[in-house]
Amino acid sequence: MPSSLTLQSPVERPQKNRGQILALALLVATVVFIVDLFLPLGVAEAVPYVAVVLIALRSPDKNDPLRLAGLCTLLTIVGYSLSPSGAEPWIGVTNRSIALFAIWSTALLAMQVREADAATRDQSSMLTGILSNMPAVAFRIDQEGVMHESFGRGLARFGLKDFTSIGRIPLEPPDQIKNQVKEGTVANSVFYESKGILQGKPWWFLNCLCKLEGDKKGIIGFGIDITDRKRAERRLALHEAVVAILASATGITETYPKILKAICNTLEWNVGILWRMDYQRQALGAAAIWPSDSPQAQAMASPASGWVLTPDVGLAGQVWDIRKVIWIKDLADYPKDPRNQTALEVGLHAGFGIPICLAGNTRAVLEFFSQFPEEVDETLVQMLSNIGFQIGQFIEREHKERRLATHHNLTNVLAESTGLTQAAPLILEAICDNLGWDLGAIWTVEPEQQILRCIKIWHSPHVNLEVFQQASQGITFARGVGLPGRAWKSAEPVWITDVVSDPNFPRASAAAQEGLHSGFAFPVKSGSDIVGVMEFFHRDIQKPDKELLSMFASIGLQIGQFIQRTAKASSGG
Repeated sequence: MPSSLTLQSPVERPQKNRGQILALALLVATVVFIVDLFLPLGVAEAVPYVAVVLIALRSPDKNDPLRLAGLCTLLTIVGYSLSPSGAEPWIGVTNRSIALFAIWSTALLAMQVREADAATRDQSSMLTGILSNMPAVAFRIDQEGVMHESFGRGLARFGLKDFTSIGRIPLEPPDQIKNQVKEGTVANSVFYESKGILQGKPWWFLNCLCKLEGDKKGIIGFGIDITDRKRAERRLALHEAVVAILASATGITETYPKILKAICNTLEWNVGILWRMDYQRQALGAAAIWPSDSPQAQAMASPASGWVLTPDVGLAGQVWDIRKVIWIKDLADYPKDPRNQTALEVGLHAGFGIPICLAGNTRAVLEFFSQFPEEVDETLVQMLSNIGFQIGQFIEREHKERRLATHHNLTNVLAESTGLTQAAPLILEAICDNLGWDLGAIWTVEPEQQILRCIKIWHSPHVNLEVFQQASQGITFARGVGLPGRAWKSAEPVWITDVVSDPNFPRASAAAQEGLHSGFAFPVKSGSDIVGVMEFFHRDIQKPDKELLSMFASIGLQIGQFIQRTAKASSGG
């Protein structure tokens, strides 16, 4: 007996010849009529006309059974009038009435059966069409919750070529629902999702279980492929999560870990790493990982085995170099990354990196890894590129806001101060706080001796820079010597990427001892004269920022005007 879930391939039903069927029916009717003419009335001669109606049921014209039932009715009446007598008239009438009842009952029942069969065939054809053309799967499970058979085009998602399968497939219900099936407490309809990855391609199905009606026990199920919908939902959720983080963020440093977490959680990837340039080592360094206590993340971020990521080396390095999103299906098979064996050991496979760029330069790389190999999702890659662009815009906006805040604070300081002695520490603190530099110093020109002398130093309370502070207070600079002297001589802002390795930086040993590296200085001008120099230092190595230097050229003039104005005020002019 065929299973209720057997999907038959559509078969062309042979076209019935109506003429042949009607000819056979008329032949049988003729034979019955002739026999009726020779039998006495006491015999139920008309009952065989039922066979004529049944033959007409095979005709492609649905009204032929009714037509032949009418013909048989006429023949029954004519036969009654022509048949030889042999019994009481009432017996003949009774037999003929029974025959007519049988003929029309058969005709009407045959029509109902025909309509029901047509409806069943239509439903079967519709189900066959759905399962043959839509990414769906129908299946049956027993009272233990175990799947036995399934069919449908959706089986292709699991690597099956045929539309029918015997045994289990990944859509089998989870243990919780299986227990309900065993206990008989499962609801009439139960929905659940299934997910997995096949050959690097993730898939999702939405499934529904329904109890079988009637004596046959068990449950049937129907699953529809929702992979495209799930991917779209993930991309939308990722976009919303990143936008929400950036909208409420106050600084990029605190924002990066949140973005790592959001991307990992939304895409269901295992590891996120933030890479930034360590200019001292001239290599990339992991500035943040998520989860922070993940052994997998620590293994991929810490060069315990001696590997080093530099621009164009490794996944993060290549992303840094070309400034585009790169997606790797399986890092274990990717020899361009020195961590490929490490990834294999900790069970990580697919990976992608997002560049964070500002003014055409890479500022950071966000790198992510999954425990499964996964083919590239081009639409997702485009969204990840947009996320990198959004973060870059956030950094640019943050820089502009900080620089505007610096201008605003300096304006307030200069407006409220009565002289350089009062304003100097406030100026240094405002610049360092707003722009994130660790130490600032003000040097004034002593015209008679033609030297620069440090009059004030300020440094962040979070760092101890006493050695460099003492070195600065105990030294003077001639024009062109050291960072302040070079700004004095050129009358323009000067930037040193790493003062420790600069040959014209006398305080290099003190800077190395304190861990100071990048520095810049700008002249303070009063009219056409340079009256002083301001310098600032950072513990990281940073590339020259032309926009920042241009801003401080303007600030140097502003401070110079302040000095000139307060000098006139103090002299009574």
